[in-house]
Amino acid sequence: MHIPIVVAAALAAFLPLASASSQQIIAQTAGLTNPARVIDFGANLLPNFTPVSTQFGGLTITHASYFTTGVANNLVGGFLTNNFSTGFPNTLRIQFASPVTDLSFVYHQISTAGPSVIRILLQGVPVDSFSGTWNQSQPNNYFGFTNTVCDELQIDFQADFNFDTLACNPMGLAACAFFNGSNVNPADFSCTTLPIVGTTWQGAVTTNANTLLTALAYAPAGLLPLPAPLFGGELLVQPAGLVLFTGMGSYSLPIPAAGSWIGTVLEFQGLRVDLVGSAATFVPLNALQLVIGM
Repeated sequence: MHIPIVVAAALAAFLPLASASSQQIIAQTAGLTNPARVIDFGANLLPNFTPVSTQFGGLTITHASYFTTGVANNLVGGFLTNNFSTGFPNTLRIQFASPVTDLSFVYHQISTAGPSVIRILLQGVPVDSFSGTWNQSQPNNYFGFTNTVCDELQIDFQADFNFDTLACNPMGLAACAFFNGSNVNPADFSCTTLPIVGTTWQGAVTTNANTLLTALAYAPAGLLPLPAPLFGGELLVQPAGLVLFTGMGSYSLPIPAAGSWIGTVLEFQGLRVDLVGSAATFVPLNALQLVIGM
C-alpha cells in the first residue's frame, strides 16, 4: 500500500519523536562504545579559564570556560568548567551543528546542594531528561542518552561543574531500527529500503497462505517504554494518535527531497490478520523506528 504524500507531509510536524525510545546513561563507569566522534578538549589548547564558545568544531558552547589538568577521575587534560562571568541561570548549553543520535560525557557535580538536571532537545523542544545529585569524587560519572535524536545538550548545574569526553554519533545516515519488546511478536515487519530523503521508503509485512490482511500503525507518540499485552502478543507503540494503514504486505512512503527531513524519526508497528481455523486472528508484529537521512 502507498502511504499518501499528504500523510507524509503531516508527519513533518512530528520531528521530535525520539523521546519514547530514548535510553538514559546515568552514573555509569563508561560512555558510548565505539562512537563516531569524541571531543576530549585536548590539553593546553587554551589558557586556563578562557571562555569557550565556538573553539571546538561543530559545537556552540554557552556558560563554560576551558581548563587543563592532569588525570582526575576521568578528566584527562583539557575540560570544560563554569564560566562564572556568565551569571544565572546556571545552565551549560552545548549545541550541535547537526543532529546526533547518541551522546555521552563525563560530568562532575561540584556542589551537592541540590540536583543537576540533564536534558536533550531537538529544534528547541525537550526530548528527554533526568536529574540527580552526584558528587565530584564518584568514579561512575558518565552520563548521556542513546537511541534518540537531538541537537542540544543542557545541564542545569549546582554552583560549578567539570565536563569532559563528549562522545556522539552524528545524525545524517538513514537508519531502520528494530524493536520487539520481549520478542513474543513474530519478527515479520521489515524495511525493504532505507528511509532516504528524496526517495520512496519501502516496508514489508511477511504474509502466509492464511493471511487476510496486514496493517501498519504509525505512532506519533513513539514507542512504549514497556510493552503492553495485545491479542496474545504485545503493543509496542504509544496508542495516542495511532494512524492505521491497511494493505496486503507491501507499504511505501514518499519522503520529500528536503534537508529539513534529515533526522526525522517515525515509528510504526506491524500487524497481520490471519485465518486460524474459522476465526480471523490478530497477530501483533515487531515495530520499526525509521530515522530519515541521506
